Amino acid sequence: MYNSRRPCYDSVKVLSVAISLVLVLVLLTAGVSLADSVTSTVVVGTNPEGVAFDSTNGYLYVANFGSGTVSVIDGSTNTVVANVTVGVYPIKIAFDSTNGYLYVANEGSGTVSVIDGSTNTVVANVTVGTNPEGVALNPSNGYLYVANKGSGSVSVIDGSTNVVITNVTVGSQPYAVAFDSTNGDVYVTNSYSRSVSVISGSSNTVVATVSVAIGPDGIAFDPTNGYLYVANYGSGSVSVIDGSTNTVIATVAVGTNPEGVAFDSTNGYLYVANYGSGSVSAIDGSTNSVVTTVTVGTGPDGVAFDPSNGYFYVANFGSNSVSVITPSALTSSSSTISTASSFSTISTASTSSSSTSSKSSTTQTTTQTTTQSSASSTTGGGIPEFPYQTILATILTLLLAASYLLVRRRSSKQQSQ
Repeated sequence: MYNSRRPCYDSVKVLSVAISLVLVLVLLTAGVSLADSVTSTVVVGTNPEGVAFDSTNGYLYVANFGSGTVSVIDGSTNTVVANVTVGVYPIKIAFDSTNGYLYVANEGSGTVSVIDGSTNTVVANVTVGTNPEGVALNPSNGYLYVANKGSGSVSVIDGSTNVVITNVTVGSQPYAVAFDSTNGDVYVTNSYSRSVSVISGSSNTVVATVSVAIGPDGIAFDPTNGYLYVANYGSGSVSVIDGSTNTVIATVAVGTNPEGVAFDSTNGYLYVANYGSGSVSAIDGSTNSVVTTVTVGTGPDGVAFDPSNGYFYVANFGSNSVSVITPSALTSSSSTISTASSFSTISTASTSSSSTSSKSSTTQTTTQTTTQSSASSTTGGGIPEFPYQTILATILTLLLAASYLLVRRRSSKQQSQ
């Protein structure tokens, strides 16, 4: 006997199977995790940017651009243990392991504040050039190199006396600095010149200039291969420079508006904060390819690695937060699109519109100014964006469950008849 309900039953069954296949496909290709979690939220300063790790006490130091402070985070508990007042618009920060001091570039003051890591107090303020930005240490001589964005120069500070001993002229709008321990040279990114100046650490003179892509910003050194990784803000890429030849050997596509870069000594990865994408790209230094991307907060900028626990700390300028990324989030997937299934968020205070405007007036390009200002004005807390893959997976799961119940109900009615 012909059953008029059979076609409807088969349609529902087909729909159920289709939904199941789509759900599996989404989970496999997008790396969806339904266990996204925020494990802690700690209030610190406004508009965090630079981050540095202090290996002597296990603390993370975060430069809060809008607050004029540095927040000190205990890496073992992810809690703020101190807030240190520094200069106007602190932006980048570096640690000197020989004396336990932190050096903070104050863009608005034209100074570098020196913080004693043992007491978390400012012990000196050093006058440098106009709009100091990046800071890096040369451990071979104890010198600090400070990129003065407004002066087109690098101030060299003797860490033993906290006195500027020379100023080196580089390209236009120098932003970030990195030290190459294999050759003793210092590398400075010049945003407007689209180049990297190479300064000899022994003579403090420019010995080479390397052309890169648009808007070079953050830079980091990989001691395992002697390469320098330069984040090109305007190109959405990372230029890889061979420090032995000072030539670009590769260009790696990452997210939108990459800024900060840091090296992971445990696995040889480089981590790049993509300001415009709200993500961090992980580059395998052995292959110069992106192996995973982790979603963080809005406007990620500075990045620092804590070798004691393997965590990465990412300062999110737009969401006033620091995302703490665990090793599992960085190695659990080989996909270039993954959700932030394993991170905690350290939230900062509410956005200050006045400080954001001041920062925007000194940013490297009109595009960056617009992006940073809009990011700060549209974000009010430290909760990261909810991944769209998770929402999609949840909807599909509910549809699957509903289809299954409908099939069971129709099957029961047919059997009773």
